[in-house]
Amino acid sequence: MKAIGILFSSLAFLLFSCGAKHGKQQLAKVNDSAKLTHQKLDSVPVKIDTLEKLAARMVASAESYRNDGNTEAEQIFINAFIEVLKEPEAFETNYTNLKKYDIQVLTADDGKLRVFYWLSPYSGSMWHVQNIVQYKDENNEITALSFNSLYQDKDDDGSPTPFFDHIYNLNTSPQKTYLFTGYGQMSGTEPYTVSHTLVIDHAKFSINKALFKIGKAVKTQLFAAAELEEDQDKEKLLAKLAINYNAKDKTISYPEINETKNGSVLTGKRSVLTFRDGIFK
Repeated sequence: MKAIGILFSSLAFLLFSCGAKHGKQQLAKVNDSAKLTHQKLDSVPVKIDTLEKLAARMVASAESYRNDGNTEAEQIFINAFIEVLKEPEAFETNYTNLKKYDIQVLTADDGKLRVFYWLSPYSGSMWHVQNIVQYKDENNEITALSFNSLYQDKDDDGSPTPFFDHIYNLNTSPQKTYLFTGYGQMSGTEPYTVSHTLVIDHAKFSINKALFKIGKAVKTQLFAAAELEEDQDKEKLLAKLAINYNAKDKTISYPEINETKNGSVLTGKRSVLTFRDGIFK
């Protein structure tokens, strides 16, 4: 009996020792996991801090641009911002600290796509707007890219780029189609409005699909511009130029323009297209 008691005590001690060792290992794993989680969370502010510095340099480079025409500071910021926006946690981050540099965000009506935008510090009377698209698909995969990089026509090089004010999901399948409406300025005397469609098909992004059928012509965008006359209110002219989408009946209305020797002139009439069978017609 005494031998059995000793054996039982030894076994209990052994089990206790193993349990204690296992407990320490588990605690170590928890601590390591906590450290990794902490590092992951901390990585976001670090990147935002870096973005702030790059944004500040971009804005400050406007002065030197007038002397040497160097746009490198903005391109560095764009490249860095795109990489940050691809991170898994990036879609839940608002980047409000960038607002001090007039970098704003516009979200599509389905909440799956965002555009970060700002007026380039190198703009003059002709506006050049930078638009960075961030998209989260059904598998929670995040893509980010420059909207301006989607222009394929070489004639668009050096042309103005718009401020977008609305993004609508057109509920197409299997590809995703978004309608963008916006406005811009060709020069100090020629405001314009524009509408693009962005088609996302198997992670391929395109704004070059001809989805607007006007008469016999099929176009990749709707565009309306008019010369600002002397003493004419610019905001009122833009209101007349507005391209409006009605999500309920899937119609888009736009102003009719006559091209004359003296420039573009509004007729006062508006045309309407309806989105059906994957195209506005």
